[in-house]
Amino acid sequence: MQRKGKKAGLILMSLLLVLMSLPVTAAEAGKDTDVYVQDADDQGENDQIKLPDGQDTDAKDINTEDEAAEAGESDSKKAEDADITAQDGQEKSNYDLSSDQITVRFTDAQAEHIYTGSQITPEIEVVIAGEDPAEGDALAEKVIGKGNYTVEYENNIDAGEASVIVTGKDEPGKDGPEEEDPGKDESGNEDSQEKEDDPQKKADGQGDKAGEAAAGDICTGVKTVKFRILPADITKCELNAPKSADYTGKQVKPDVKLEFEGKKLVSKKDYRLTYSNNINKGTAGIQIEGIGNFTGSRTVKFTIRFGTPAIKVTSSYSQIKLKWQKVKDASGYVLYRSTSPNSGFKKVKTYKSASQTSYSDTKAMFGKTYYYKARAYRNVRSKKKTKKEYGVWSAAVSGKKQLGTVKIASAKCASETTAKLSWGKVTGAQGYEIYKCETKNGTYTYAGKVSGGKVSYTAKKLKMGVKYYFKAKAFRKSGSKVHYGEFSAAKAETFTDGQRLYFLFPEGIPTKKAEMEQYLVTITVPIKDVNGVPSTKQLRVHKKLTKEFMDAFQDMYAVGFPVRAEDTDTYNWRSMASGKNRSHHSYGCVVDLNWSSNPMIGVTEGKYQPGVDPYSVTPEVVAIWKKHGFFWGGDWKSSKDYMHFTYTNH
Repeated sequence: MQRKGKKAGLILMSLLLVLMSLPVTAAEAGKDTDVYVQDADDQGENDQIKLPDGQDTDAKDINTEDEAAEAGESDSKKAEDADITAQDGQEKSNYDLSSDQITVRFTDAQAEHIYTGSQITPEIEVVIAGEDPAEGDALAEKVIGKGNYTVEYENNIDAGEASVIVTGKDEPGKDGPEEEDPGKDESGNEDSQEKEDDPQKKADGQGDKAGEAAAGDICTGVKTVKFRILPADITKCELNAPKSADYTGKQVKPDVKLEFEGKKLVSKKDYRLTYSNNINKGTAGIQIEGIGNFTGSRTVKFTIRFGTPAIKVTSSYSQIKLKWQKVKDASGYVLYRSTSPNSGFKKVKTYKSASQTSYSDTKAMFGKTYYYKARAYRNVRSKKKTKKEYGVWSAAVSGKKQLGTVKIASAKCASETTAKLSWGKVTGAQGYEIYKCETKNGTYTYAGKVSGGKVSYTAKKLKMGVKYYFKAKAFRKSGSKVHYGEFSAAKAETFTDGQRLYFLFPEGIPTKKAEMEQYLVTITVPIKDVNGVPSTKQLRVHKKLTKEFMDAFQDMYAVGFPVRAEDTDTYNWRSMASGKNRSHHSYGCVVDLNWSSNPMIGVTEGKYQPGVDPYSVTPEVVAIWKKHGFFWGGDWKSSKDYMHFTYTNH
């Protein structure tokens, strides 16, 4: 028995030494140690040893129950410190980003960046400190996979302190990053290839980047790191500053323009200007100091010089007229003219008074372009002599004699297919060309011309029922060339009351009810009663007046005017009350509004009491219908019809 006990003791000690040299995994540390050895004295010759599943039965790999338990406790503590748990036989880690063991750092190691005008988003990585089993107790780092957290930036445009906020994907109330469906390929189709699920590949860095924690781990907590955005150097901005400015006798403060990364800088927000020596003629300075998102300063110089005239040109058939502003301290001006913009300028006028600031060129040839420039001078007394000190030339301006612009006085419908235009005479014009269009802003086509002093024209072969717009321009021949004035403003064709029927019925006015049907449409308009309760009403109207009727009823609805549906209507194929002619109700271009409260005097019952009866037509309602092209029967002199709004004034 002693020999057997001694032998068993040697075996157990060997086994203990082997187990102590093996690494302990998180999964193994979390399991109950399933190794036990019966007392050597109780076993007899048949020693019974129960081993973990899959482990070799060599006696040297067996540990005692007490030693195994002690090893399990030590490994469990290590797993707790690393916050590692075993689930379903695979390793998954729990990370708390707020832990001191976890660090967020910038991949470029830069905690300061220069202002760019755009968002600055430095890349970061999240690492956890731990022990490297291969190196014993030496510290090692493990990068936590980017799929485990989200990154947000705050205050990362303007100069100052900015923040990077890293939030674990499993933080309560936080939506984690989107994950790809492992069962589908990039196009969203089911992947036909078998998916490998080998934990060893991930541990070896085959499934994930080597040394990087898997994205399937559990990650909670929030960690914020700061970085600074430094102001940009104002000298790096693109500068546009004046080289000179006119003398005014007061402080001269020309503006400057600065751009940075294609964006315009704003004075008093991005920079401030300080002027020096900027009253008298000579060299002045502008100091540009960066503020806010910019730092540093720069100084530019400019010259305050004797003033320069700024010429403006107007022209007509008889003259080219120049005007400029008075120049400070000037004694007079000299004016030059040329037929070329860059050379050949000759003096045409000298003014000996600074108050003379205009010139009329009546000798210029009609239709020919001339160029003008001027400069101011002042008389300077020197050694009992007076000499002229000249300012800088103005920029050259151009002008030519030309015809004035036609102003069309009227464009009246003359018949179903004609319209007559008239306008005022344009000085120097030998004739006029007329153009037409069916819309105000459309393309105008040539309609005809007149000459010999005529100032009227009848446009013919117009489409029946179409409202035309007209333009005209004057012309004059000079040699073989024809010179034109500017086009007039568009003038709309107008219709007399009866002629409005031409617009509604281009193919002739219907004489039978059946003929009228093709011109009618049914519209639904909004109305409200005296209590403001909204509803709608259907009306039959001429299809060309759909918009006018709709707009008028919508405007009445908007101002709250009540409409009674039972005594308001439009189309009604009938004769007039006199029985002699057809009522224009027959043509869908008339509405009778609340007729019980808006009578036709001497024909229908009721009283017209605006301000007393809420359904009586008010001046506001009259203005609405007139705005949309209708006439009001209440304006008629012969017989007042307060209910009646008509497009044809009939």
